[in-house]
This record gives sequence, structure tokens and C-alpha cells, in this order.
Amino acid sequence: MEFCIRDDDTSYFTSPDDLEEVYGEISGYGPVSLAIVPYHRAGRSKGVPEGFRMRGSTHPLHENGGLVRYLRDGIAKGRFEAMLHGYHHDEADGRPEFVNRNDLYERVSRGRKYLEDLLGTTVRVFVPPGNMIRAMGLRAIAREGLHLGGTAGVRAGWSLLAPATWKTWLHLRKWQKGGGIGVPWVLDLGDHREIPGNAVTPAAKFEDNQARFRAALKMSGVFCLATHYWEMNAPSIHQGGPQVGEHLRYLVQLARSNPEVVWRSVGDVVSKSDFVA
Repeated sequence: MEFCIRDDDTSYFTSPDDLEEVYGEISGYGPVSLAIVPYHRAGRSKGVPEGFRMRGSTHPLHENGGLVRYLRDGIAKGRFEAMLHGYHHDEADGRPEFVNRNDLYERVSRGRKYLEDLLGTTVRVFVPPGNMIRAMGLRAIAREGLHLGGTAGVRAGWSLLAPATWKTWLHLRKWQKGGGIGVPWVLDLGDHREIPGNAVTPAAKFEDNQARFRAALKMSGVFCLATHYWEMNAPSIHQGGPQVGEHLRYLVQLARSNPEVVWRSVGDVVSKSDFVA
């Protein structure tokens, strides 16, 4: 089974200590893929400190020199992978950034080049803010040769004319009707691939993620853990559930303790995995 970690919302507002506290030890076991915002607008995102929230000001990543040095070093050592997480992340009108806007091609192209030049790396994966994307956004990432961290679906914008859409849809329907848990594959939509995330958040059910992990392991498939570094101390909304950080560490140890699990970056899994629906 292929295992990877996707962490969203690294930005100007992130301190190296924030990431090191959560991933200092974990990134020694295997790479952690960070979804990074190039020019974060100070909106309503919980990843924005309260003192900045709703100001509407824009904060380029390069203005946080300490974080940039930390990321460059971590990427060079194979501890981290850089993924593109929107462009501004938050919008002044409150709407999702990658839904129904006319400049998404430019945002993806500029954002990717900015991160690659700033961090000295190659970006292969796009993660939409709020996990929300539509057809124009999918076309924008496909044109840049990027893959999607997360899944879109037919209603969100998969091409109705592409044979790969219906092949993937039928495969998923068969899996779900047969009682399948989660989605233990990379989805190949022809012009891009998508890697489903298994959320580790306050709303995530601990038992569900354990079941999804076991299903992916049984299928020799894919399990991508998706979380936020700034949410580690948050309690579960489910009675008896662990804190987010405890939930994360449990799944990490589950992966480490199984010799059949191969830990890879999100970019490696989504672009190179043979376990594709």
C-alpha cells in the first residue's frame, strides 16, 4: 500500500516552529507534502491569525524569510514536498477561490512558477482551497500539467465527453455498491489524476479512517491522509474521539508498523502510482 500525508495552508502566516512541532519527527519517517499558498489574502480562513483575519490584505510567502529558508532546506533534504494551494486562498467576496472565476489559468501558472522559483523545487500537485473546484479550475491545472490533491467528481466538473470520466465513475459505483470503504485508488481522468484525501480533522471519525486504512491495505492500494498543521490541538466533535494530533500520530504509527506500506510524497503517489481507477 502507498501512504502519503497532505497538509494544507502553509503560507506567510506559518512559522517554521509551527511545522517543526507537528512534523519534525514525522518527516524523518517519510516526506510530508505541504499545500502552500503563494499570496495569502487575510480573509476568514482559520489558518489566518485572528489579528489579521478579515483585513483583506495580501501577504506574499517570500516576505516570511525564516519560513522560506526552512522550506527550502526541508525540500532539499526530502522531508517536504511543495504543492500549490490556490493563489490568494481567501477572496474578498467570500466565494471559493477556484469556483467560477475568469483568471484561474493565470493564477495557477503564476502561482506554480512563484513557488518553484522561490523554493527551488518542482510543483506537481494542486490543492484547491476549501477542497472546492469546478470545471474551469480543472482545465487550468490540466493545462499546467498538474494533478489534483482531492477529488472533483462529475457534478464538479469532470468532462462529460471524456471516456475516462465514465470509466472512473463506473469503477467507483461498483466499489461503493459492493460495500467498499473510502477510495483506495488514484483516479485517472485522462488529462489529470486525482488523489482522494482521508481527512484528519475535528469532524473526521477515527473509526472510519481506521476502516479506510485497512481497506486500502487489503487492496494494496493508496491511503492519503489530509490535515492542517494548525488544527493539531483541536478536539474531535465525536464523543470519545481523539484530538486531531493524536488521530494523525495513530495513523502514522499504523503506516510505520506495517512492512507492506510504502511512504511516498503525494506527488510521487499521484503521478507514478500503478494503483489507478
